[in-house]
Amino acid sequence: MEKIQSLKYSLIRNQEMYFLIFALFGYIFGYIDPYNSSGYPHYINAFIRAALFVISVYFIGKNISMIKERKVLVAAFVTFFSFYLFKLYHTIPDLNLPADALQKLKYSIYYFGFVIIPVPVVALLSLNYEKIDFKKFFRIVFWLYFILLAINFIHTHFIFDNYSSNGRSGIFRLYYITVGHYGLSLVIMALYSFLILKIKGFQYIIAVFLGLFPMYVAAARSPVLALVIILFVFLMLLNKRKYWISFFSLILLSFLALYFIYQSKIAEDFIFFKRLNAAIFENNASGRAFYLNSGIEIFREHPLIGGNALLSDGAYSHNIFIDILMSTGLLGMVLFIIYFKFVIRSFFKVLKNIYKYKESGILIFFFLQYLILAQTSGSLYLSFELWYFGAAVIGLGYINFTNEEIKSNNRRGNTA
Repeated sequence: MEKIQSLKYSLIRNQEMYFLIFALFGYIFGYIDPYNSSGYPHYINAFIRAALFVISVYFIGKNISMIKERKVLVAAFVTFFSFYLFKLYHTIPDLNLPADALQKLKYSIYYFGFVIIPVPVVALLSLNYEKIDFKKFFRIVFWLYFILLAINFIHTHFIFDNYSSNGRSGIFRLYYITVGHYGLSLVIMALYSFLILKIKGFQYIIAVFLGLFPMYVAAARSPVLALVIILFVFLMLLNKRKYWISFFSLILLSFLALYFIYQSKIAEDFIFFKRLNAAIFENNASGRAFYLNSGIEIFREHPLIGGNALLSDGAYSHNIFIDILMSTGLLGMVLFIIYFKFVIRSFFKVLKNIYKYKESGILIFFFLQYLILAQTSGSLYLSFELWYFGAAVIGLGYINFTNEEIKSNNRRGNTA
């Protein structure tokens, strides 16, 4: 009974922290399906999303005063996203799809557009991030990814006869690129612990390999690109010659190794190397150039308020900025910038003060990886991770270190 009371007290005291964890990472449990079940994963996912929606409404009501303080920010998000949903709605009748496919697409648009994205994002914007115990937050999220990806490794390694890079999604019922980013998330946390937080431990070495494994098996290129960019940002923060030399040496050796593999064709059966080499040496983007060019063409024809929000076959441009221009035109881009400037401003504030933010700073790197994903494979109404982590980054920007700095300069140890 005492333990139950203690748990209840912890949940109440840290409710914003647990909500943040649930909102940013809880949906992962809805996609765990190692045996391709036909029913229950969909129900689990629907339950998680419904619970998040209801809890988000609770936090919006609870933090209504915070929303009033951030009314310009919230209004900017709601205005832009409402305009985009309006354009999506008017695009649906123009799509050239079979009835069943069109109905599924409509459900997906309404599901993401009205349930998954707007209400949770406003709730995340309403939180007081100064109250969140990010040290505990970091520890919970790290071990969540560690355990799930350890199970993923064991399942993939021992259940399947051949797990050589084949685009499979392991224990997850998800698009392979998304699974690759799950692996990248654990790699980022391990490197952040070692390089920024200066915490050493054997578990972080294991975590790097557990994270790299789904990146390799999934054979997605977006996580690899994101990893290189994030490593570069880490090195900018550290700014030590030995790290720069190691980084560029690794890049050079990797390029030479990939070139040798490409020329010798010794890895034709390994999708990871085949796809990576195709992108680097053949400029093969798996058809994305067509989608990008189609989106640009729609924008050219309708520059002011945009044209259709999707292509005639229901596809999207695979780049959120082209998505914005093709669907909402220059007007939508202006509305988006009004909101997105809050994200960028907070991002650089956290980056500049990363050693003050400590564990909470990891959120800007989660945001960065999903921003990169949204530039190569994402769309506005599907990239909920980008919206969620963007809102969390904005929340971090409201953290004020003034009192801490005053206290450190005050001999009496009191705030001024």
